[in-house]
Amino acid sequence: MSAEHPGTEGQDVGSGQDVGTGQGIATDLTGRSSELDLIRAVIDDTARLGGSLTLFGDPGVGKSALLDAAADLADARGMRTLRAAGAQFEANIAFAGLNQLLVPLVPLFAELGPDHESALRVALGFGEGATPSRILISTAALSLLLLAAREQPLVAIVDDAQWLDDASADVLSFVARRVAGTRVRVLSTVRTTGEPLRARGDVNSLTMRSLDDAESEALLLARYPDLAEHVRRRIVSEAQGNPLALVELPATLASDRYPTADMLPAVLPLTERLTRIFTARIAALAPETRDLLLLLALDGSGQALSTESVVGPDAADHLDIAERERIIVVDSRHSVVFRHPLVRSAVVELARPEQRRRAHRALAGCRRADPGRRAWHLADASYGPDEEVATLLQHESIQALKRGDPSAAVAAMTRSADLSPDPEHRSQRLAGAAYFAAEVMGDLQSVSQLLADARRLDADVGSLATASAAASLMLYSDADVVSAFRVLTTALRAPGAEPTAEEVNAAIWVLSVIASLNGRKEMWDPYLELVDKYRDLLPEGLLVRSEVVSNPALVSAEALRTLDQEIATLTTELDPGQIIRVGYVANDVDRLADLREPLLRVWQDAARTGAVASVTNALMLLCAESYLAGRWDDTQRFAEEGLERAESYGYVNFVWFLHYSRALAAAALGQQDEAEEPLEAMLSWSIPRQAFIVPQHVYRVRTLAAIGRGDFETAYTEAARISPHGLEPGTAHQLQLFVAYDQIEAAVRTGRTEQARGFVEAMLRMDITKISTRWALLVAAAQGLVSEGEAANAHFERALAAAPENLWPFERGRVLLAYGEHLRRERATVESRVHITAALTIFDRLRAAPWAERARTELGATGVSRRQTGSTDTRLTPQELQIATLAASGLTNKAIGERLHLSARTVSGHLYNVFPKLGVTARAGLRDALTALTAREDPPIPDAPSPRSAASWWSSGRP
Repeated sequence: MSAEHPGTEGQDVGSGQDVGTGQGIATDLTGRSSELDLIRAVIDDTARLGGSLTLFGDPGVGKSALLDAAADLADARGMRTLRAAGAQFEANIAFAGLNQLLVPLVPLFAELGPDHESALRVALGFGEGATPSRILISTAALSLLLLAAREQPLVAIVDDAQWLDDASADVLSFVARRVAGTRVRVLSTVRTTGEPLRARGDVNSLTMRSLDDAESEALLLARYPDLAEHVRRRIVSEAQGNPLALVELPATLASDRYPTADMLPAVLPLTERLTRIFTARIAALAPETRDLLLLLALDGSGQALSTESVVGPDAADHLDIAERERIIVVDSRHSVVFRHPLVRSAVVELARPEQRRRAHRALAGCRRADPGRRAWHLADASYGPDEEVATLLQHESIQALKRGDPSAAVAAMTRSADLSPDPEHRSQRLAGAAYFAAEVMGDLQSVSQLLADARRLDADVGSLATASAAASLMLYSDADVVSAFRVLTTALRAPGAEPTAEEVNAAIWVLSVIASLNGRKEMWDPYLELVDKYRDLLPEGLLVRSEVVSNPALVSAEALRTLDQEIATLTTELDPGQIIRVGYVANDVDRLADLREPLLRVWQDAARTGAVASVTNALMLLCAESYLAGRWDDTQRFAEEGLERAESYGYVNFVWFLHYSRALAAAALGQQDEAEEPLEAMLSWSIPRQAFIVPQHVYRVRTLAAIGRGDFETAYTEAARISPHGLEPGTAHQLQLFVAYDQIEAAVRTGRTEQARGFVEAMLRMDITKISTRWALLVAAAQGLVSEGEAANAHFERALAAAPENLWPFERGRVLLAYGEHLRRERATVESRVHITAALTIFDRLRAAPWAERARTELGATGVSRRQTGSTDTRLTPQELQIATLAASGLTNKAIGERLHLSARTVSGHLYNVFPKLGVTARAGLRDALTALTAREDPPIPDAPSPRSAASWWSSGRP
């Protein structure tokens, strides 16, 4: 009979803890709790399973490890253990396996009956005479085991029973079917690959499954906690749940040797142990069959079989042989797959280097081979440097980047450098790989090594390709703004330099990032000078960026049209670098909403491929987009994920902006402490590095926070630090724009009305309303703030008509509130209430607590009671719901913060918002309020996404 596999859902996977005795057994058997339960049931006879069990499974699936666990369990029960293992070289020696198992019991032979004693002595080679009948030997063996079990229960354990000699296998099968109800147990394993096994009776059996991906990940993390993520993912994919492969493969894949996913070999190398397991049947095949299997193993595209000149006229016959040997599977569509990825590795492992090169040359000649595959096959077929192949791989690197595969781009460029005969070309290609690794992959360790190799080859360390990579490393690893600027400008100004368009493009992009971080005229002027020098080599998009980032207030209508056209092409764009570059320009002129879907795609794809720089850049831009859209919980989620990645991989230049994004959202929400928390650290980090744009962001957060708490004098002071005289045509940068309305409101509220009018006139002179509907809204509202009577009414009406109602919700709410306040002062009470109530609705939905409180106060001044102005929005955000549930369970703010990776102060801020929404005043009321809320709300609000669930979270229609 076949034993049912006991259900074990909810148990600790692979704990191997013996619940019967409390003694630990096989603590590293991840994912095998159900198999251990079954073995325990057989040994203890708790389920009346007949006292025997055979485990079937592929090589390396963990059968022997389970037998070891069974032996430990038997020892813990005070049982005696006998062990034997089948061996191929003994398969033709009669009773060799039985001899191995029963030799420890030879002293007990004398206690058997004469016939049984004589039969065993002759069968096992201890006596002379004619070979007894098989039935006599079988009953003698059973009698001996039962005799041995009188004083001490006994477990007979036989590994690799498929290699037992037939005589031993028959005897042990006889015994296994007859130990039910005795003190003897029989456990065996059988390898299932190869020829089908001859049935040997009706015994309990279990076919062992492979580990699933989660269990495989857990096993790798337990054994190799420092293994790089991209290596771990590749091993999980290749091992397909085979535990032996999972624990062996990391030995061949050191992370420092393979720093990116695409630098990993196409076919993973095997350890000696894995080679022995997976190569036995392949080695026995005819050379022609092995040659065909090698072509299939190295192909990877499925194209080789379509070219007879590559595979030969007898390919079908050799495929039949390989399929009969259970090495490959030919499906109904005539496509060929190896039964296990490691069988494919074994085919390659068995081939000599010259055989592999010959196979690669043949595959490069496939009619339908795409240029990228052809380049790689030619590279793998090369004996040494080859400029033609190096050039093909360099082209493939650029194409890989364009199709959104940055790790493949780094791998191709690095291999192109390896094949370059000329040291200068090799140096330039290594520098190109370093630039890709820095700008897209975020692998700063690889960048440093690649740059060192490039410099050793080329004494001209000022070459533009090397300079761009070096500047990126300086910028991202320690934000050394001055040194990065000096390296790049020196290379761009080098006399006699003739850089390619790609090299200039990369250098000017990095230089724009440096100048933006510094923010001073001393860097912007040289940047613009160099843009003008190389204008003929730069793409239109980079020319638009140079115009926008240096002074967005003065951007031309033509540049905006070009940018809009470029944004429209991003719906089908695959290159994450292009999406991010356009995203940073769009951010300066309020167009990030149009890039939300491409940025989400970059976030999802880059998180999957391990491109840290791309995913972190995407998260930074999504922070900015979600802030303007009023999705401030999303802003904080994106910032927290970005911080985790940036800090883990040493991308210090990203950290400040992510802290700023989180602080800005906190200021809008009225979480004053959380808004202020990171700001001093941002200042102390940025000043020594001359990253002068960072303090400007600090002042912006403090301006908004001060306005929120009604401290307009402080708000004006902080805004004046960014823009002492309002918008100035020659130096207006993005932060001056973003703080302009705040500065005007603070000036009006503190009696600086004339100054405010001067600020408004500057906005009108620069015509910043052309930038976006948000600025059309805010400029008209600013005119309303500095005007009186009907003129103010007209400006506010024009402001509200300037932008669609669903855009810029926070700004719209503030304009509605300002308009309502003006109408109340003009004694237009009814009209005032309409606008203030509309503002309150927006602020409640956004959870902009300080502004909602101001709106309620204003409504009170119009005669509406506080009860009537209570918020009607009781919906909890996903994070609020999670925090409230944990608080209801009795956890402290500190414990909740540790579980959710938040500060205790952040938790306190969320609970401050939760209590009034649920109508409670203390934690004691949370449980009942949440129960009532659950009954009202169906379905529940989704939780925040992880990188793996990004696509499903956003495609679910979340607003």
